[in-house]
Amino acid sequence: MDLIIRASSLGRLMSDSTTKITDKQLETLNGLLSKIQLTKLQAQLRDKLIAKRDAPNELSKGAKTYIKELWLENNYGIKQEIKSKYIDKGNQVESLSIKLAELTMDIGELYKNEKFYKNDFICGTPDVVTDSCVIDVKSSWSASTFPFFDEKITNTNYLWQLKSYMWLTNIHKAFLCYCLVPTPQTLIEDEMRRVSWKRGELGEVSEEVEQEVREFHNLDQIPIWERVKSFEVNLTGEDIMKMKEKITLAREYYNSLG
Repeated sequence: MDLIIRASSLGRLMSDSTTKITDKQLETLNGLLSKIQLTKLQAQLRDKLIAKRDAPNELSKGAKTYIKELWLENNYGIKQEIKSKYIDKGNQVESLSIKLAELTMDIGELYKNEKFYKNDFICGTPDVVTDSCVIDVKSSWSASTFPFFDEKITNTNYLWQLKSYMWLTNIHKAFLCYCLVPTPQTLIEDEMRRVSWKRGELGEVSEEVEQEVREFHNLDQIPIWERVKSFEVNLTGEDIMKMKEKITLAREYYNSLG
C-alpha cells in the first residue's frame, strides 16, 4: 500500500534539497550561457550550475528525517512525542477560536469540521469547511506570539497544510486564521507552577509570579477585532504537481528503508 502523508505534516516534505538550483542561480546560469566568451572561473561556475540544474530531484535532509520517523512508527510503533503548552492550548480553545474567526471574518456561520478527507497522496481533517473556502485556525499562546504585523504566512508548514486541504476538498480558496483567545485557567495555573519552579520557589507560587503570569495572558486591552489575523491561500495546478512529486519521492525513499 502506498504511503499517505498527513496534511499537517506535508510541509516537512516540501522544502527543496540543497542540491536543487535556486531561481537566483538559474538566472546567473542563463546570463553565463548567453555570453560568447567566459573566463576560466566563469566557465567553472557555468559547469557547476549546469550540473545542479540537471541533477535529479531528491528529498531534503529534513524530509528524509520525517520519512524515517514515519517508517519507525509504522513498522515498530515508535512515535515521536509531540507535546507542549502551545499544542495543549490549541486543542482546548479550538472551538472558541473558530467562533472568534466567525465574528471577525464576515463569511457566515462557521462550524468545526469532523469529516476526514483522503485521496491517493494525502489525508487530513480541516478545521472548517464551507461551500466557498477552507479555514484552519491557529490559537496563539499569548499576545506576544500573535502575528500582529505579519504581512504574509511565515510558517511554510501551515501554507502547505492549507494547500493540501484545498486539494482534498476541491475548494481552491483557504484562510489561515491566527486567533488570540483567553488561555484556559488550568494552563495558566500550570504556567504559574512552571515559572515558580524555575525561580526556585519549589512549587509554592508567590503572589508576584501569579500576578505576572495573569498579566501576561490578559487580553482585555486588545479589541476583539484585532485578535484575528487572516491570510488567504490559493491553490494552483503547479502546487498539486509539486505535492505529487514530493510524495512520490517520499514513497521511494520510504520503501528503500525496509
